[in-house]
Amino acid sequence: MLVTGVPRSGTTWLARQLAGARLAALPGREPMNPRSGQFALGGTVDSWVELGEPSIKQRRILARCYRGQELRVFSRYGKGQWLAPLPWSQTVVKDPFALLSVPAIVSCTSAIPVILYRHPGAVLASYRRMGWIADVSEIRRLQGQPPSVAASDDVRAMVEFWNFLHVRVLSWLDDVPDALLISHAEISRGGDAALRTLMSACGLRPPRRTADQAAHPEGTPPGIPSDGQLHGFARSPDEVVDGWRGRLAAEEVTVIESDTRHVWASLEERQFPLR
Repeated sequence: MLVTGVPRSGTTWLARQLAGARLAALPGREPMNPRSGQFALGGTVDSWVELGEPSIKQRRILARCYRGQELRVFSRYGKGQWLAPLPWSQTVVKDPFALLSVPAIVSCTSAIPVILYRHPGAVLASYRRMGWIADVSEIRRLQGQPPSVAASDDVRAMVEFWNFLHVRVLSWLDDVPDALLISHAEISRGGDAALRTLMSACGLRPPRRTADQAAHPEGTPPGIPSDGQLHGFARSPDEVVDGWRGRLAAEEVTVIESDTRHVWASLEERQFPLR
């Protein structure tokens, strides 16, 4: 199984929830992450890529990753890693950088892809907290366009980045019949019932304890993660879904919602029902 989406869309949280199913495991690292110190598909990629025909080496690496047999993608962000190599377990791979290559990955591995989409304003607010800016230059290179000269306007950069990635998803969604397009807002607010619906659609056996217990461990205080903190799993659903609005200027919200509205509407129409 693959959990993917634009970076900072909640893929780590969702992958950990799905890995809480019985006989499921999350190795932890992102196989196609090309950044420094990451696995980078065994050193075969160095930026965002859109795999059409993976090489023989890449096919072999992908097969190992999605069978839970590639120990180099195990990390502290995993869950139940020791189960991953067992033939009766279900490996959950979390990898935002696989978003553009889902059809090829499914062809190589038969993985069920879960594509999580989140409001672009929430993604932007999370990027800012991390001190990141959208990878517009790499995305333009994929389209055969010259890279951006400057990345000073992170709102416009996010609009271009977010739109491009989701337009690509919508272009192949009908050709990947097992793909599940999931609304971040719906899965966040839907609680245990929504998560169990998704688990069933993926062929997973829900855990005996509820997802809410797993998501908010006892004694973990809720709140907004601090700047630079990679994950904040203890926030309330309302804060996760709408808290970003208080961290962007009103004019920024207007621009980002106006310039992504058509793609957003298409995603909303195609989302997998969780109720």
